[in-house]
Amino acid sequence: MLTPARRHFESVMAQNRGTAANTMADLTAYEQMLHRLRIDKNRFRGIQNNKLKADTKAEALPNYQGWVDGVLASDSGQADEVLTTVMLWHVDAGSIAEALRIGEYVIRHHLSMGDNFQRTAAVVLMDEICDPVLSHFKASQSDVPVSVDLLKALDGLTANEDVPEAVRAKLWKCIGYTLRTNPETLDEALEYLRKAIAEFSEIGVKRDIEILDRLVKKAASNVPESNKELNGGGNSGADIPRSAVTAMTVINGESVPVVLTQESGNAPAVDLVATDSATVPVIAEAGGAEATVPAAETPAAEPAAKTPVKRGRPAGTKTAAGKTKTSAAAAKKTTGTAKARTGAAAKTAKPQ
Repeated sequence: MLTPARRHFESVMAQNRGTAANTMADLTAYEQMLHRLRIDKNRFRGIQNNKLKADTKAEALPNYQGWVDGVLASDSGQADEVLTTVMLWHVDAGSIAEALRIGEYVIRHHLSMGDNFQRTAAVVLMDEICDPVLSHFKASQSDVPVSVDLLKALDGLTANEDVPEAVRAKLWKCIGYTLRTNPETLDEALEYLRKAIAEFSEIGVKRDIEILDRLVKKAASNVPESNKELNGGGNSGADIPRSAVTAMTVINGESVPVVLTQESGNAPAVDLVATDSATVPVIAEAGGAEATVPAAETPAAEPAAKTPVKRGRPAGTKTAAGKTKTSAAAAKKTTGTAKARTGAAAKTAKPQ
């Protein structure tokens, strides 16, 4: 661990490097930093466990902080292997914010990443940050390894850089996966995943887009029941199925509801109320306009009084045979009466 005095000295040496006041002592300071860098690199190569190696890098990084601060303050833009290497060590150690602070300087001045890298600083920074994030999401999708603000900062930092489509799509995929962990940012996550697959079709988010699209539509359709508008309240026609017609008729002075179910299901719900007034209100549709019909058109529902009827032939009805017998009896009676009258007349005319 460097003392504060040594850190300050290295910061001043870094600021003087590349200026007109550059001296042999300044060159010696840079050489000293390179020597320290090579020693640490050799030490890291002997560690096989990646987590242990990342922890060891995190312990060594404070030894370079003074030099880094001096280079960024000078803003000279000179090639600096120490600076670019320390930037990647910060990524391995998990201090992404500091890596982006150094990366802004490196990308802006188009510094080379050294002989071991064939990629530009922007591509290296995007790959080194995004690959561990995607590996983490394969194991767990519940927590976030890198905040979405830092990922968006990296996207803005490299927006104008020439990077392969696959690398850009990989960054947008990381942002989409990170946003997906928050239910309030599902729409934005879906947007980034669609951008990723549009940039590079083999990015592997097609299935994720389908699942996330269903989640977004489901969340949009889940409107609270209290926000739904009811037509006319709980006892209105909205509670009656459209396959039924409800009528109110008056029987013996009492209103009785009658529900007539129609199998077709096409008839609208109608409320008919029979009253003693001249008109009866009719509602054609739930919440529709009110019309009137004459009360006389409403059929009376009073049952007619039953009259007892004796079984057999109704009174006063005669058959044809009975009528013939009656006529014959009447004729016989008339003939007998006539004979009686003739006999009486002859008896009267006989001499005494």
